[in-house]
Amino acid sequence: MAYLIVFGILIIGILIWQARQSKQLTFSLSKQIFPELDLYVLTSKKEGKIKEVIVRIEAKKEIEVREVKLELISPKREFVYIFSGEVIGSPSLPHQLQNKSNFDLSFPYDNLKEIMNEKMPVMNSFRAVVELEKGKVFKSHELTISKYWKIHKADTGKYN
Repeated sequence: MAYLIVFGILIIGILIWQARQSKQLTFSLSKQIFPELDLYVLTSKKEGKIKEVIVRIEAKKEIEVREVKLELISPKREFVYIFSGEVIGSPSLPHQLQNKSNFDLSFPYDNLKEIMNEKMPVMNSFRAVVELEKGKVFKSHELTISKYWKIHKADTGKYN
């Protein structure tokens, strides 16, 4: 009888694990709050692997998003940009946002890794950059990629 209970618990655990692995989960990496908008950088994972990097813009008033790009930062603080059109093809930009509405731009992670390697083989960190009408620019926190291609928030080195 005890074997049946243990076997039943094992089967239920495997079913729960399978159901959890098949779902696509979204994790927040960065949230910047500005007077005009909130800027998020999210990752979408499936089966434990990053599938896409999502830049989410939540408008606090009526704005027009002209460009979304990624700013690659070298160890010497030199900048190289990856424009959304290079990764996605033809994004729907410029995009008009109404008050309290949002806009997501998804970058497929495999394409993004290839372009990052081409543009800057030795990269320190990167961040999302959103350009609005009249040249207003908003930037996310700096994010880094580990040697295993996992994305995380950069360590500032400042404590207390």
